Amino acid sequence: NAMNHHHGMQSTERFGEARTGTTDFDADGVVDELTVGDITAVTLWQAALGTPGQVLPTDSDALRAVIVGERKFEANGCADCHLPTMRLSSREFVEPNPYNPAGNLQSGDVSQSYRFDMTQQGFGPFVEGIPGSGALVRAYTDLKRHNLCDDEIRHYCNEQVVQAGVGTEMFLTRKLWDVGNTAPYGHKGDLTTITEAIDVHGGEARASRDAYMALDQRSRDEIVEFLKSLQILPAGTASLVVDDKGRVVDAKHLAQLKRSIQ
Repeated sequence: NAMNHHHGMQSTERFGEARTGTTDFDADGVVDELTVGDITAVTLWQAALGTPGQVLPTDSDALRAVIVGERKFEANGCADCHLPTMRLSSREFVEPNPYNPAGNLQSGDVSQSYRFDMTQQGFGPFVEGIPGSGALVRAYTDLKRHNLCDDEIRHYCNEQVVQAGVGTEMFLTRKLWDVGNTAPYGHKGDLTTITEAIDVHGGEARASRDAYMALDQRSRDEIVEFLKSLQILPAGTASLVVDDKGRVVDAKHLAQLKRSIQ
């Protein structure tokens, strides 16, 4: 879907002769624009990219703001949809996998799927492993769609085309694990700051938005400082949590620090 919608390039899996009866479905003179191998390569490259993490400030006041802001983020109801963590029962990324929809390469189409351990393989930093065979993903999303529109706040409600049968007012909960260094925001990229993005949450998110806007300025700033700490880290970073000088932050030390800050 992404290759066709965003790049105008059609894969043989979805638009090839087997499904459409032609090798040039868009009649642009280019046949079989993306092979099964092309799509598989792009999929595996994306899956192997480093996992976003957290950059903690070395300044004591700024660090306190991040820690307190995380608590207020959860207390404010933001974490009801932007769930901080998800547990995976398996550490493996598999392509093709049994959940691929029609029009994508199926497990039965190949003699063996390609798989790798996301906690040990890839560009790094890696997904966090947990005891046993599972993994922990700190993506800050529930991976569900929500209506973000109401009578007063309709910033997101300007889509014109229904895609895959999903209403134009419905939006998948944005992953926040990289929000600190991926501005601008919004589905059109027209929101410059994190506060602007929060302010235009309506519909199902209205209560959390209103609660945030009702906070005093210091509390709002602390929540934003926490969100700014969630970032894409340089490839190969040794840990998912580092300080602003790139040094690994020890998990036990961080836990003690959080307990000590009120």
